[in-house]
Amino acid sequence: MGFVGMVTDTDSTMTDSSESGDLSTTAEKVRLPHDQSGMLWFEDQPTALFLESIDRWTRTLLEDDGFVPVGASKLTVRARVVAKEAGTLCGVHVVNRLLDVHLPHINRAWQAREGGHFQSGDVILILDGTPRDILSVERIILNFLGRLSGISTLTEKWTKGLSGMKVASTRKTSWGLLDKWAVHVGGGLTHRLRKGDAVMIKENDQIALREGEESRSKETMKRWIETTEFKWHGSFTVIEVDSISLALTVAKSWCNRMMETDENRPLVIMLDNMGPVKTKEAVMDLKSHGYNEWIYTEASGNVKFEDIDEWKITDVDVISTSKLNMGVSSIDMSMLLDDEGIREIVS
Repeated sequence: MGFVGMVTDTDSTMTDSSESGDLSTTAEKVRLPHDQSGMLWFEDQPTALFLESIDRWTRTLLEDDGFVPVGASKLTVRARVVAKEAGTLCGVHVVNRLLDVHLPHINRAWQAREGGHFQSGDVILILDGTPRDILSVERIILNFLGRLSGISTLTEKWTKGLSGMKVASTRKTSWGLLDKWAVHVGGGLTHRLRKGDAVMIKENDQIALREGEESRSKETMKRWIETTEFKWHGSFTVIEVDSISLALTVAKSWCNRMMETDENRPLVIMLDNMGPVKTKEAVMDLKSHGYNEWIYTEASGNVKFEDIDEWKITDVDVISTSKLNMGVSSIDMSMLLDDEGIREIVS
């Protein structure tokens, strides 16, 4: 069924070798609870959670795109995915899953690894199969690789620019866990993947939690921290604050709870829309009170890449922004069929 020079299915050697160690969870390298990548990648392979997400998005794109047979079904051709600009590759495992499940007869050989760098003109992927099979998923493969590589490329730009400060995505996503994976590949932190990973108490939640005569978030959050059973609340808690005063109240109540109950649960205080100057002041105040044993600080809201030099001196533990993945330009790639490599399939 092959022809001279047919590419063998080498994704196991190209993408699942020791190179893939770069893709494993970075939880061992950071102390922040924001790294949930271990729920997507474990023991050198995608987790069931990640594969289920890939399958859902793949089905959706296949159904939306439809299928109109083009080309012969008894010929085999070679196709190359070529980058038209430089970037950081993401989407290898997504495309592998697409082909494994829906078009297992297409052979592929990756010329770049997940998380690897490529330049304009580089061949990313070589495919061998029938024209009908390859063309049926041409656009979907390019969409996967282009969008996810766009996210990983931009995330890497942020991580390098922050010079060691951590950056995390938010739950504002277009492609759910696929966006989160691309952020991870680019060196960012996933933050929580789903609501169950961590309880996040934001402004609307604080209003909804008010009881009786409570009129301020300070009173509500103090009571909530003192009385809530956290057993089923995921691995950490996030509480949004918009002032230094509320941050100190929340931190004090949390640390008192941890000491009184002998619990050891991390709290992330999300400093929302406070800007670099107030954020730095809040972090200094929290540390001066000795609250940093259980408390992590996260700056969020209107964080822009052009302001990262100001954020780097705030001493905040992590910044989070939806700009890593929302509105990101896809990396331009194209798929080209080799017109000299057409061969008839021998049955």
